[in-house]
Amino acid sequence: MRYVRIPVGAFATNCVILEDETSHEGIVIDPGADADVLRERVRKLGMTVKRIVLTHGHLDHCLAAPALAREWKAPVAMHEADVPLYRNLPVQSRMLLGGLVAGAEDDPGDPGALLRDGDKVRFGAVEGTVMHLPGHSPGGIGLLFDGTPGGTPGVLCCGDTIFRDGVGRVDLWGGDWDTLLRSIRGRIFTLPQDTKLVTGHGAETTVGREKANFPF
Repeated sequence: MRYVRIPVGAFATNCVILEDETSHEGIVIDPGADADVLRERVRKLGMTVKRIVLTHGHLDHCLAAPALAREWKAPVAMHEADVPLYRNLPVQSRMLLGGLVAGAEDDPGDPGALLRDGDKVRFGAVEGTVMHLPGHSPGGIGLLFDGTPGGTPGVLCCGDTIFRDGVGRVDLWGGDWDTLLRSIRGRIFTLPQDTKLVTGHGAETTVGREKANFPF
C-alpha cells in the first residue's frame, strides 16, 4: 500500500489517498475541499476509488465528498453518530464560515455506508480496520492499517483526534474532553510505538512520540 497526504482547503485539512499498488484500487479519506486537485491526483494515479471514508462529519473534512462520490460512483462511508453533522453541511457552513460556500449549498443526503468499530475497509489486497475514536465528535473514527513485525510500521489515519503536539478541539457539536482522552489513552496509545499517525491537520507523527510527550 502507498498513500499520499494532500492538504486541502482553507483549514489545510489532510486528505489522504491510499492505493493498493497491485490492483490500483484505493480509497480517499476526508476530501474536505479542492475537488479538482483530488480528481486530478486520482486520475494521474490511474486509481479506481472504491470508497470515500470520512473520519468525522465536520465540514472541513467532507465538503467535497458528495460531488466526488457521485463522479467516482464510490459510496461515502462514516460512523452513524456523525451523520447528523454530515447532513447539516449548510448549517455548519453558515455557523463556521459566515455563509454558504461551494459544496454546502444542498443537503448531501445520507452516506452510502455506515462504519462501526472493528469493521474492515478493503481495496485490492489491502485491509484497514475501523477504530471508533469519539471525543472530537461523537462519530469520530480512525482507519488502522497493521504493520509487519520487525518491518513496515502500521499506519493510523486518525482525523482530528490527535495531532503532532496536540489534540482535537472539543468545543464543537458533540465534542467531549473526557471522551477524547479515553480515545487517545485507551485506544491510540495502546498501538505499537512505531505506528504512524496521519492526522487531520499538520505533520505526521508516531504513537511513541505523542505518548512520550502527552501533557494531559
